[in-house]
Amino acid sequence: MRFIQVSCLGSSLSSPSRFLRAKAAGEEAVLKELPEATVMKPAVMIGTEDRIMNQWAHFAKKYSFLPLIGGGSTKIQPVYVVDVASAIVAALKDDGSSMGNVYELGGPEIYTVHELAELMYETIREWPRYVNVPLPIAKAIAMPREVLLKKVPFPLPNPDIFNLDQINAFATDTVVSENALTFMDLGIVPHKLKGYPVEYLIQYRKGGPQFGSTVSEKVNPDAYP
Repeated sequence: MRFIQVSCLGSSLSSPSRFLRAKAAGEEAVLKELPEATVMKPAVMIGTEDRIMNQWAHFAKKYSFLPLIGGGSTKIQPVYVVDVASAIVAALKDDGSSMGNVYELGGPEIYTVHELAELMYETIREWPRYVNVPLPIAKAIAMPREVLLKKVPFPLPNPDIFNLDQINAFATDTVVSENALTFMDLGIVPHKLKGYPVEYLIQYRKGGPQFGSTVSEKVNPDAYP
């Protein structure tokens, strides 16, 4: 009776990213066969097993710094995964008014990649350390893997940071369009990220959830009994 296609904010047939081109092709194919389908286009999703802040936190803990590609100036509108799930359920339960519509699901706040990384560092309680990697250099670092992908008959490891397709996807701002249908049209108020939505990152705190470098290093050793 209902068909929900989960796509991605920023999907475009002209995108330099294969991922975003594939998402756009998926939307086009679904709407061609099922014009009454509902398309959800969430921004970068944040949650327990997300593929952005988890990767950053793991990298920062392992190497004590985080590469910022292009200075981290790209604007994104990350969204809490639970809100996206709520939007899908709301569309399934409505009176059919969402059928044939495309919804762009972004969080209530726009961050630069650098600002989102600051939130990650604040939550894991580590001192922020960045290495600015210009976009052309980041692409050059990622290129050898892309060349090998077409030459070797077996899968290659998927790097957390220097993934060419991900670099291309984050090369341009990805925010909700001005006149798009959004959470508000589904009767949902999305959560701000700071607080519970990123609480899962406390697993990366040094010494346990109640500790962390930015707390422990400020404690006077003479205060211990």
